[in-house]
Amino acid sequence: MDSNQFPLEKKKKKFKKAVLLLFPLLIIYYLSSIYFVKEIYYYNSSKSFMTYVVYASIILTALFMVIFTIRGFKCIKKNKTKSYVWYFIFIIIFIICELFVSINISKISNSLSKITNKEAGYSTSLVTLSSSKINKINDFDDENLIGMISDTNNVEGYKLPMEIVKSKKIDKKSIVSYDDFTSMLADLYNKKIDAMFVSSSYVSMFASLDGYENIGNDTKVIYEKNKKVIKKTSESNKTLNEPFTLLIMGVDSTSTSLKKSNSFNGDTLMLITFNPNTMNATILSIPRDTRVPIVCTRSKAKNKINTTGAYGADCVMDTITNFTGIKIDYWVKVNFKGVVSLVDALGGVDIDVPYSFCEQNSNRDFGNDTIYIEKGRQTLNGEQALAFARNRHPWPQYCGKKYSKYTSNDFIRGQNQQQIVKAMTNKLKDVRSLSQLYKLLDIAGDNLDTNIDKDTMITGFDTFKNIIFNSKNINSEDFVGTQRLYLSGYDNTINGIYYFEYSTESLKEVVDTMKINLEIKNPEMDKEFSFSINSPYEDTQIGKGTYKK
Repeated sequence: MDSNQFPLEKKKKKFKKAVLLLFPLLIIYYLSSIYFVKEIYYYNSSKSFMTYVVYASIILTALFMVIFTIRGFKCIKKNKTKSYVWYFIFIIIFIICELFVSINISKISNSLSKITNKEAGYSTSLVTLSSSKINKINDFDDENLIGMISDTNNVEGYKLPMEIVKSKKIDKKSIVSYDDFTSMLADLYNKKIDAMFVSSSYVSMFASLDGYENIGNDTKVIYEKNKKVIKKTSESNKTLNEPFTLLIMGVDSTSTSLKKSNSFNGDTLMLITFNPNTMNATILSIPRDTRVPIVCTRSKAKNKINTTGAYGADCVMDTITNFTGIKIDYWVKVNFKGVVSLVDALGGVDIDVPYSFCEQNSNRDFGNDTIYIEKGRQTLNGEQALAFARNRHPWPQYCGKKYSKYTSNDFIRGQNQQQIVKAMTNKLKDVRSLSQLYKLLDIAGDNLDTNIDKDTMITGFDTFKNIIFNSKNINSEDFVGTQRLYLSGYDNTINGIYYFEYSTESLKEVVDTMKINLEIKNPEMDKEFSFSINSPYEDTQIGKGTYKK
């Protein structure tokens, strides 16, 4: 018997074991590479330069793997144990790294897809007064009158109601047309009509209006219809890595559902311009009682700007563009209840509270749930931050004298909200872990709605990552420069209803500042600027001052 036979058999067995181990590893590697390519493509279907670089790297790595595999087989055949062991270790490490990146890209993509959901929710309710004998839709007869918005493009005010009218065989002669929701609501309360079609979010939409604070108890819903349609995305051709405008609309309700209904209360409106080249932002809070033409109504008559929320986000955007002349690229709706979770996920926000006050909690409860905040610089948690953003008048009946010695209004509330936005932006640079990032993205997915499409959102996310990365080397607390703007004007009462009439001079100053930040207007040098070391510097608010009516 040949003395070399047994060593040869051992070599063959080792070769077979190595090959049996190698092939599964190679299959896993190529499957993980396919998964990686798919996630990269899905993450950035716009195919940026960096995407092509990643694809080229994967192809080169795959070719390298083929060459390395051939060498690995040679090592196995020559029984060079150390060489092919290192080869196995290399493949395993590469697979782990590739899967780690792929899974994290998948998580980010899923979160961004949730925020940029292509479907918009619409919900219409048929509402009567609580005292009405009508309890269900079949109780209507030919003598009952039902209010409906006349705008045929309004989904919740006209299109869905007309589907209900048709399916429930309601006599069209019973329908009374209105140009706006507030007039229709007034007629319902005055019993000129027996019911009205309105967005299912009507309680949060109208509860802030004078005389309708108890609308939830004053009315009842006797029928509701829901529908989802493809949402209209922004027609702007701008990316988020160039100067852009953003309209933030706060949805202040006790509901945790943001995307059920397209309509909302338009009490919180902030127009923001952001320049990623200079890292500068401007923020303008638009008072809810500002009297402007409502462009989405048939008559385009002037009314309070907060009434635009009843017609949806596009109406709000078009109305603001009409009276400011600033083209709005994107809008974002923010559920105020979600602010609580976002602030808590950020570890709180640092705010210099100008006065001691108390406010309802996120569920609008007082009593044991009352939020008390002392004057001074401090870190506010989510509930406290929301209370600060909501507060616009004292509550002496709930809080006592200590927390009621201040003056506040819609303008001061707007300034407080600007502080919250600024503080949250500053806190983003403290995000240190992927788990915290995913938590923030998940909260945003549940509490934000936007017309930004997924590809644009991804470019913005990449810009955001670069900003956060660069901010690590900045010692300043404010890594984004912020100009807080102010719209001045005067009070006006028409037919017993309060309005805020804005100053055209103040608006011009505000708009000019926005245009400069957007790089569509050149700044003018202030030749009269003077400085004294004995006088402290004051950060003046553009647009704030005394102007002629």
